[in-house]
Amino acid sequence: MNRFDDLAATWEDEPSHTERAQAVAEAIAARVPLQDTWSVVDVGSGTGLLSRVLAERVGRIVLVDTSPGMVTVAQERIAAAGMSTLSAVCLDITSETPPGAPFDLAVSLLMLHHVSDVEGLLESVLCHLVPGGYIAFVDLAAEDGSFHDDKSGEIPHHGFTRRQLLSMAAAAGFVDLAVEEIHRLVKQRDGHDVSYGLLLLTGRVPVTVTTP
Repeated sequence: MNRFDDLAATWEDEPSHTERAQAVAEAIAARVPLQDTWSVVDVGSGTGLLSRVLAERVGRIVLVDTSPGMVTVAQERIAAAGMSTLSAVCLDITSETPPGAPFDLAVSLLMLHHVSDVEGLLESVLCHLVPGGYIAFVDLAAEDGSFHDDKSGEIPHHGFTRRQLLSMAAAAGFVDLAVEEIHRLVKQRDGHDVSYGLLLLTGRVPVTVTTP
């Protein structure tokens, strides 16, 4: 069983999860020219917090996650909110094509550090975007390994440096890249507040120009 299945039912009980999704959505909207006709894929979407906040700014959003538990909760939340432009499916974007591809934008929140082959995943995402399409992925800035409360699962990456994100996205084929810190999360560690940065990676799919 995917370890995120066990977390799905109570994921949104933590107020900070909703707060950071709202902060991330605002940061994406400030840096990407969102259109109400756009189709979007939310990669590693979890319970769909980010997508539900972004929903009014774009056309349709397809949520994809490899955790059946997370997808089930996302579907329940979408139905309860009556959001007909959102749908959630359980699939691995590195080996399967999401319904409705290609997309104008791919978004993600705190998913990349759980992926061993980040460059490979980014290559797959690029293949599911239209020429000139956008990517807006948010993940942890490099940290000391103390971010996660649950130590039972192996975390491939303790966040990333800006240079690492830029390098992997460029190797995957994205252009017009930028990385900046857009939010900070505070957690209690050994009786002290520890702050963790969130980095927003933005970029575009190259536009292929053909000549007659």
